[in-house]
Amino acid sequence: MVLLVEKLGRALKFGSRLEDHHLNSDALWASLSGFRSKVSGSVNLVLFKRDNPGRKFLSLTGFKECFEMIDVGNRAFAKLVVEIDYPMSRWGGRVTDEYLNYTLILLDLLNSINSSVSHLSQAKMSISHALNLIRNSPTAKNLKKISGSSTGKDFRFEGSVRMEERPVCEKELVLLQALMVSKKIAFLALGLVLSGCSGEAKPYMEGTMEEVEEVNSATERVSAAISAGRYSEAAVEEVKTRLETLENSIQGIQKQANKLF
Repeated sequence: MVLLVEKLGRALKFGSRLEDHHLNSDALWASLSGFRSKVSGSVNLVLFKRDNPGRKFLSLTGFKECFEMIDVGNRAFAKLVVEIDYPMSRWGGRVTDEYLNYTLILLDLLNSINSSVSHLSQAKMSISHALNLIRNSPTAKNLKKISGSSTGKDFRFEGSVRMEERPVCEKELVLLQALMVSKKIAFLALGLVLSGCSGEAKPYMEGTMEEVEEVNSATERVSAAISAGRYSEAAVEEVKTRLETLENSIQGIQKQANKLF
């Protein structure tokens, strides 16, 4: 991710105005405004989508859109770097430190997401094993719902970049402001994914992903039927179907997370 700006910067092509190495102040801040407009549009599309107001956000579909928020933000930042003609090779220590801090935030969140997804995979396997045992001995003692997994970390978002010293140049200030926005998006987008995968409310939002809730509901129905002496093969098959859906979601999250590494 640290090389993202340079890789995308080489690939992006812009008009003659962007090739001017002596952009005036108005042009610099106009570029920052364009960056903010691009990323805010992506955030609004995800959080305030109107095409299906009743849809559950904490699902694989919603998580894919969260990862897309990060991708849009990264590309917009790379475009900004090229527009203002301030490549990574010219960055001073402050911008470099803040960018590295941003990438470390992403890595930490992604590692926690992968840990939570691993927990879901293990829980899914335990339920599958319990279902196989039920066929031979109808008892629900080994059939457990999927529980939340604590990240073991207290993620804290620092709402601003360090401004103790005067920026070296106006271009540096523009990038520092853009990085502050990028950090906020990272915490919002990946924080929502982490909250849904772990079932842990702190520090993002309370909720568990839709696919997990469906597995747990189906598992409860099997347990209730066995307790009442009414073993149901159809109910067991429903759990298996829900587990397959969950597996597809797990693979989807892993794929999206790995793309950001």
